Amino acid sequence: MLGVKNLHKSFGSNQVLKGIDFEINKGEVIAIIGSSGSGKTTLLRCMAFLEQANDGIFIFDDLSKDIRSISKKEIKEIRMKMGFVFQNFNLFRNMTALQNVMEGLTVARKMPAEKARQKSLEMLKKVGMLDRANYYPDQLSGGQQQRVAIARALATDPEVILFDEPTSALDPELTGEVLEVMVKLAREGTTMVVVTHEMEFARNVADKVIFMENGVVVEEGSAEEVLSDPKQEATRRFLKRILRKEEEE
Repeated sequence: MLGVKNLHKSFGSNQVLKGIDFEINKGEVIAIIGSSGSGKTTLLRCMAFLEQANDGIFIFDDLSKDIRSISKKEIKEIRMKMGFVFQNFNLFRNMTALQNVMEGLTVARKMPAEKARQKSLEMLKKVGMLDRANYYPDQLSGGQQQRVAIARALATDPEVILFDEPTSALDPELTGEVLEVMVKLAREGTTMVVVTHEMEFARNVADKVIFMENGVVVEEGSAEEVLSDPKQEATRRFLKRILRKEEEE
């Protein structure tokens, strides 16, 4: 359904992605784990064309094309089928929760205002934020803002949603409410690619876990294979470090 082959991305002389192969099928949840700087976020942003990769093949549904020759029209069509949830919410501060969700429907998709309003209220209800529809972002907690951001991503009925460390900007007590929504979406069959440091989410929800280090995929497999019985020394080192950090907290 969605994939890349031999994906490369550099920022100047810094090679961030060094030939990544990745694919996700409809209804799957894939968790991408790895240390800061391993290339996880860059991979996600390249797949959503928020960054332009230097080289590789991009695959989405029936499209399979050299990433350097994809047209602006094709990129626009691809983005219309994707949702993206950012680490720092990226809500418009001067708009209410409802207006934030409506914006993509009325502006990008030219949906009539009343239809967009009903759709947006439906999505806010889905993430438990209907009672905060008329609140501005500054009146909401971080967890509430992220749930609004998820509602915004859901409102366009995307084929796949990309999550970039959706809980890393949150206090621990607010993380649970966001993960609860994501678990619910996974159970409903939503196709999701999640860059995360939440190992329990990866273990309990993901169909596949990918471990990245230094711009390459070091290991991939089921959550049980990668998190409980990793084959690569780099994966074992990373998981020990995560475990140690959790114990310290």
